Amino acid sequence: MVLRRSLWFGFLTVASLLWVCPSIRAGSMSSVSFQCASLVVNGRSGRCTSPPLVLYPDGKYKIWGEQGTYKIEGNRLELSESRKRGRGRLLPGRQIVFEFTYRGKKHTVTFRRRKSPEAGTVIV
Repeated sequence: MVLRRSLWFGFLTVASLLWVCPSIRAGSMSSVSFQCASLVVNGRSGRCTSPPLVLYPDGKYKIWGEQGTYKIEGNRLELSESRKRGRGRLLPGRQIVFEFTYRGKKHTVTFRRRKSPEAGTVIV
């Protein structure tokens, strides 16, 4: 009974803080994740094992063990620390496509947005 009251009180406290201070909502929960949807190497489909591409509203990103900043210009996404993948192309349907040559093979990697946007998210 005491545990139930404590949980209920904790829930009400957090809910009231979010209602009074909406800026708290725009933390790490407001990022946008893109899951690897397809991989094509030299015209042949491969297994897509890439981790998700995460774009944060403060202009930072994380993928493939690298972190940096991103910039969107028109329908292009530029990742500051990405040397081999180059620029991504933004497509309708919330998709990002990277086309690059790595070790003499042409790669095309397509990412799709994972979930619906939350308040304060980056819309691409």
